Amino acid sequence: MNIDDLYRVVRERRTVKVLGTVDEPTVVPTEVAMIRDAQVREAVLAAGMAPFHYPRSKEIAEPWRAYHLWNEQTNALATYLSEELGDKTKIPQLCAACSALVLITWLPEFPGAEEEKQRVIEEEHIAATSAMTQNLLLLLTGHGMGNYWSSGGVLRTPAFFDHLGISTGERLMGAIFIEYPEMSDDGHVRKAGALREKRSTEWVRDLG
Repeated sequence: MNIDDLYRVVRERRTVKVLGTVDEPTVVPTEVAMIRDAQVREAVLAAGMAPFHYPRSKEIAEPWRAYHLWNEQTNALATYLSEELGDKTKIPQLCAACSALVLITWLPEFPGAEEEKQRVIEEEHIAATSAMTQNLLLLLTGHGMGNYWSSGGVLRTPAFFDHLGISTGERLMGAIFIEYPEMSDDGHVRKAGALREKRSTEWVRDLG
């Protein structure tokens, strides 16, 4: 990839919310899943080349963790969220429509940090995990995959983490809903991000 391609991918990255039906979820064909699932795995690993300032532990230095959920799992998750947790938001619909889902968490080191040094370390962990997440979004865009970074709702709750076996000591940075390009003509409702057309260049200043 040359520099022009890199600029193109950065500019083309956009929020794509794909809403399905819990009772009739998306089914990714096996032959598509074999290729695209592998690309998602590779993209997650490459995204992990994001910078971080403070090692989180001696065993795993990175302050983030990533969890893959493939199409069959996201379909089951849509049912669980809708029927067992009674979630009435669009999240079950997002799970029903996506081809894959990657959950990215960060690990607080000083929960409720009061000292300035502790707050700085926590902010560094958050910033690093955000950089890792953006790397992933760009790589997915480069593969022609639709993607949406969700960061709220039921996905942040201890009940949801417990259901998936994720430590409740971790904090959700982003649930990355992914749509494989082969699934883009299935008739689902698609919504673009609300803020894209409000972007400007007014936040740039020369200080020299």
